[in-house]
Parts: sequence; C-alpha cells; structure tokens
Amino acid sequence: MEPVTDQTRIAVWHALCDLEWNMRYYGALAARFRRRYLALRFVILIGLLGEAATFYAATMNPWLFYIGAVFGVLLAALTVWDALSNYPDDAAILRVTAFICSDLMEETDGLWRSIESYRITTPDAEARLQSITERWARATRQVRPAVDHRLNRQTAAAANREVASRYAV
Repeated sequence: MEPVTDQTRIAVWHALCDLEWNMRYYGALAARFRRRYLALRFVILIGLLGEAATFYAATMNPWLFYIGAVFGVLLAALTVWDALSNYPDDAAILRVTAFICSDLMEETDGLWRSIESYRITTPDAEARLQSITERWARATRQVRPAVDHRLNRQTAAAANREVASRYAV
C-alpha cells in the first residue's frame, strides 16, 4: 500500500499530541474542581460545628453571641458560594471530557499505527481523523470553566514529552 501523505501524517501526529494534552488538562482541572468542592464542604461542616460551639458558649458568655452572629454570616456566604459555584457539575463535565479524550487518543493511536505500518490509505486515514476530530469537538464544547493558562502550559509540555517518548520520535 502507498504511504499516507505527510500532511495527513502530521495532522494525525498533532491530534495525538493534542488529545494527550486535553486528557491531562481536563483530568487535572476536574481534580482541582473536585478538591475545591470537597474543601468548601469541609469548611462549611467544620464551620457549623464551630458555630454550634460558639452559640453554646454564648449561653454562659453573652458577648460570644456577636462573634457567633458574624461567624453565621460568613457561613451563610460560604453556603451561597457553594450553591452558586457549581464545582461538582464542572468537575463531572471535565472528567467525562478527559475520558472521551482518552478514548479518542486510543483510537488515534490505532490510526497512527496503521499509518506507520502502511495498512491504510490517505483517504481512509483522513476520514478516520475527521471522525475523531468531530467527536473531540463535540466533547470539548461542553466545557465551561475558564482556561487556566499555567496548568495549560504544564500539561501541554508533559503531553508532548509523553507522546514523543511513547513513539520514540
């Protein structure tokens, strides 16, 4: 079989690198949102226990009531933040997107191996890459959180190193 064109090979290579990067980035961002969600819930829970202890102590020292009231307002603000932040939904969407990127990366890996072993023609490779790209775009369209540029650079560099070492390029 005739080799796949360089343009298609390069496009598949970039898809491999970008899918690895997206998988890492969305997975790391999902973990961050989950940690924020759990930390916020933990702070609210500990705050409620502290609030209860403060109001109990206020039965003996009335001036503690004012501290408890301020503490209660802070807890109310944290509770409102918890309701509005949407951390669990964002974490779930990011995690699912990372899984989809992982699946698409495996499919792109198979395409790359087919290209490297000359088992696929250029039109078939382009059609498979187009299918992968469309599903990838649908998956990432759901992501709502703003881009974390530092994490983005870190995961992109790690992904490029990983893909280059995996394929010994």
